[in-house]
Amino acid sequence: MLLLNEIKIPIDADENDLKKIIEKKLKAPVRNYTIRKKSLDARKEPHYVCSVLVDVDHEDRYVRKGYQKYIPEDLDPPCFDTDETCVIIGYGPSGLFSAYRLHSVGYKVIVFEKGKRIEERVRDVECFFKTGKLDSASNVQFGEGGAGTFSDAKLTTRIKDRYIDYILDLFIRFGASDRIRYENHAHIGTDEIRKIISKITDHLISEGVEFHFSEPVIDLLMNDVHEAIGVKTAKGAYPADHILLGVGHSAQDTYEMLRKRNVTMEKKDIALGFRVEHPQSFIDERQTNAIVKEANEYFLRYKGEKGVYSFCMCPGGIVIPAMSDENSIVTNGMSYAARDSGFANSAILIQIFKEEFDDGLEYLRSIERKAYDYSHSYQALAQNIKDFMNHELHPLIFASTYPLGTVLYDFNRFFQEKDLEILKEAFCDFDRKIPGFIEKGIIVGPETRSSSPIRISRDENCQSVNTKNLYPMGEGAGYGGGIMSCALDGIRIANAILWKHEKIQSDR
Repeated sequence: MLLLNEIKIPIDADENDLKKIIEKKLKAPVRNYTIRKKSLDARKEPHYVCSVLVDVDHEDRYVRKGYQKYIPEDLDPPCFDTDETCVIIGYGPSGLFSAYRLHSVGYKVIVFEKGKRIEERVRDVECFFKTGKLDSASNVQFGEGGAGTFSDAKLTTRIKDRYIDYILDLFIRFGASDRIRYENHAHIGTDEIRKIISKITDHLISEGVEFHFSEPVIDLLMNDVHEAIGVKTAKGAYPADHILLGVGHSAQDTYEMLRKRNVTMEKKDIALGFRVEHPQSFIDERQTNAIVKEANEYFLRYKGEKGVYSFCMCPGGIVIPAMSDENSIVTNGMSYAARDSGFANSAILIQIFKEEFDDGLEYLRSIERKAYDYSHSYQALAQNIKDFMNHELHPLIFASTYPLGTVLYDFNRFFQEKDLEILKEAFCDFDRKIPGFIEKGIIVGPETRSSSPIRISRDENCQSVNTKNLYPMGEGAGYGGGIMSCALDGIRIANAILWKHEKIQSDR
């Protein structure tokens, strides 16, 4: 295969057009090609710029002419005989990818997940959206696939890592479009990622991975020297050689158990805010790449005394109730693959430094409970952005997509005075970048679970610093912030266990 870079194609070009452009460049017919990267150049005459892999006869001839030969890197680990058991607690992206990788080399893998499988979980979530009846063990936060299952299912990360292709290849193998390889802001959509994750789980079950859904781990089994040697659930005890802790940031009961077991944890900075919503047509009109016939995105950042930024932007999406605890309100965003709701939403968050609170978990939960106390229901708090800026309260300029309804609330009461000042400076900055951002939008909130308020400390071998055989991973442990970064961390943990095995074997 040859790797061709900087292939320019028109905005409205199709696959046949791209093939002709490649053949014209090489002056030869091509058997096949695969797009590896595709980005929009909106300057002057807008066009796409692609990198492609090309299957062509006599490729050595082109290599001699200066073209690059593509040699894929084999990232699959070698199989080996082992009788060791890996217990994985939590089945979000880090749990899924660590399970897949460890099983593939020969470990016995047992997965424990507090929530249900996706099919049942979707029914529970949809029931909550329609009736307000919350299942605290099966919701947007808990269940097969983790919280990212009910999101835009973005596959973007600023991390540069060779295992990104490994992750994308697995998603494509189980049903994702190969467009996720090359789209600049690739996403799968909540409806599609549910199917993909379910297929991966079915595959792992058929291969012998043992799953325990609706069976939360309630304790660690420890020996006299503070090593984790297994886990305990309401149904029994399970010994293990390696315990991978991949719970999400909503698993407060797990954090309390870890504290009782004196597992070392530390506070970390968090972010707090709300969702903003705009008509998607407004965002499309304002963005420079509105020539693309898709729902447009934005990313906003303001650097003041504290950072304020957009997060988890959902084009053509809806704002959803994302609580896992009764009598609380938490918002998040979600998009289906088609991104066709007609509205755009994004979190707007301000940094809260760890010095500003004693217990981050309790700090955030108290905010969620106060929001519920004001609403007297699971209806979210809402305000026009313009009213927030002017300390006023008027009926919303359009109805929120939040399915359980909203209650008018002045978010000036929600933040400390200094944070309010910074937030309003940020909104003015955002309005300069996207004119009309203030006038045309509404606020829905609160948004409190963008990241974990704690980090479970681990050493250079990815084990807990004071609890041997325990491997904290993913977002809930403080080492990820989305599907890709959490999946990468799951692979990182699996590789640490593989490296440990190889080291022991080489030392013998």
